[in-house]
Amino acid sequence: MSFLVVPLVKFGLSKAKKHHAAKKQAKQAEQFQQPGYNYGPEPPIQMSNYPPNVGPGADIQYQSNPAEPVSKGAKVMGMFISGVRFLQFVFGLTVIGVYGKDVRHDHDDGHTWNAKWVFAMITAFLATSTAAVHMILPFLMRRVTYRPNLKLKLPQFVWEFILCVLWLTLFGIFGKMYIGVYPSESNDSGKRDTDTTTSSSSSSSSDSGLGDASKINRMRHAVWIDLVNLVMWVVTASWVLLRWLKSRRAAEGAAMVDAEKAEQI
Repeated sequence: MSFLVVPLVKFGLSKAKKHHAAKKQAKQAEQFQQPGYNYGPEPPIQMSNYPPNVGPGADIQYQSNPAEPVSKGAKVMGMFISGVRFLQFVFGLTVIGVYGKDVRHDHDDGHTWNAKWVFAMITAFLATSTAAVHMILPFLMRRVTYRPNLKLKLPQFVWEFILCVLWLTLFGIFGKMYIGVYPSESNDSGKRDTDTTTSSSSSSSSDSGLGDASKINRMRHAVWIDLVNLVMWVVTASWVLLRWLKSRRAAEGAAMVDAEKAEQI
């Protein structure tokens, strides 16, 4: 009987081992599927991967592009340019109102619009729109990461230079017409008489096409407003040009540093 008992015992032990191994594997498979399971000891940390004077467990915060500090002079200059932009907007609307009054009178009377007055309104409209964009854009870009593009600064300068040329042309046209010209006041000899006026004002104002006394006075003031606009746009155009030159030099310097590093490698 012993020759039958021994094989049966061995067979039962082998079956029990196989069953125990299969049960253990199933339990491990269930543990692998559970979230947060620890898959065993982590490999040792290589100290060579750490920066100098920094060990495991240190709280390190990395900044890809740290913001450059803005100098006090740059802040003051930015506030000054913002104020100039606001004045450009206000004086542009003033020019539209002054010259638009005569255009409206011509329209109401059924007369043809004078090209010089239309040119003045177009120039003022373009300048006012540009100033408004420069005032609104910083508020729109406040919540957006904005990086000045070097390629956009040159077209901006070109546009502002064109506005300077338009204001200079406008000042030249109306300055030639109204600077030194006064309305005739023959009835009030105590203030001014016709002998003190210039040759262009010695003739009748209606004959010379300058308009009545109120229009001449208004246009004389408008000429100096045109001059103020010209000065302000020259200031901002010069500022944009300086920024473009500074950014170009900085980009060229960075390119030279990168080229030197590449040669060293």
